[in-house]
Amino acid sequence: MDLPSWLSSLLACPQCRAGLSLAKEAFCPACGARYPWRQGFLDLRAHRERPHLRLVNALPPVARLYDLWRARSTALLSGGRLSFAEELAWLRAWLLPAGPPFLDVGTGTGVYREALGERAIGLDPSLAFLRVAGRRRPGAYLLGHGERLPFRDGVFGGVAIGPTWNEFLDPRMAALEARRVLRQGGRLFGLLLLGPGPGLGLWRPEEEEASALLQGVGFRARVERYGRLGLLLAEVE
Repeated sequence: MDLPSWLSSLLACPQCRAGLSLAKEAFCPACGARYPWRQGFLDLRAHRERPHLRLVNALPPVARLYDLWRARSTALLSGGRLSFAEELAWLRAWLLPAGPPFLDVGTGTGVYREALGERAIGLDPSLAFLRVAGRRRPGAYLLGHGERLPFRDGVFGGVAIGPTWNEFLDPRMAALEARRVLRQGGRLFGLLLLGPGPGLGLWRPEEEEASALLQGVGFRARVERYGRLGLLLAEVE
């Protein structure tokens, strides 16, 4: 799969952040790392995942059925205070004014990426999910981790991170990486399951913890709570 020209120029080695040379594989002249293509997706993964989530997200049936859950989960987890359509409206209203390009971290089946338009890239560590995304919502996708973003500094106007927030092995590193790839005045949109409640192996912060994490890495941030869900709205300071 060829990458669009606007995207190729944004890529960087997730290990050392130097520029990549693209051909039959991606090669980093600085550190020597090589990144192959897997079933049409460039594999720039360079971090660990929570083991049980990695196993579940690798299952093709989980990826195929995910849209059914995603369309209903917002209203369910918010206790009816926020609909899926309202969630997407928040996403567009917050990020689009910052201007493209946009990055959707943990894109899953590409819902946020599609909502953000043609100059948006979806990043996910699951090949099973990206195969579904590529079929249902064609666009630009890469295999990668939120804690090691394969992009140059300051190249995005907006970054979206949906329920993947709860799945990060290192949420602070993911926040630092989102801050790094955003340009001055860039914006971050997030959605996550808040605490308290059973963790089930997930990161489930209270509003204050989530807000403090973002502020600690250089964002002006606020959290809007809807039942058990939190909308994260942040700007680069």
